[in-house]
Amino acid sequence: MIKLMSVGVATAVFLACSFAAYAEQTTGIISSVNSTTGTLGLQSGETFNFDNPASLRGLLPGERVGVFHNGSQGVNAYDPHPAHRDNIDIN
Repeated sequence: MIKLMSVGVATAVFLACSFAAYAEQTTGIISSVNSTTGTLGLQSGETFNFDNPASLRGLLPGERVGVFHNGSQGVNAYDPHPAHRDNIDIN
């Protein structure tokens, strides 16, 4: 089980680094999200458009989110603090 989790974490880090090489990264609080049109708005005023609107399903206004993006083009949205959400102590 530990090996499987380690492989999963390593894969996630690899993918995150791959996205980071080509995209910018922003975190913020969601002010609006539309999984039909693929639009994600942050309280900071930034708005991102995603080619795959389904990637925004499950995101809700008020939640903290991380976004990999190229300008206003969203690449990937993710939970920037997954351990906090699952009440996991990672220390």
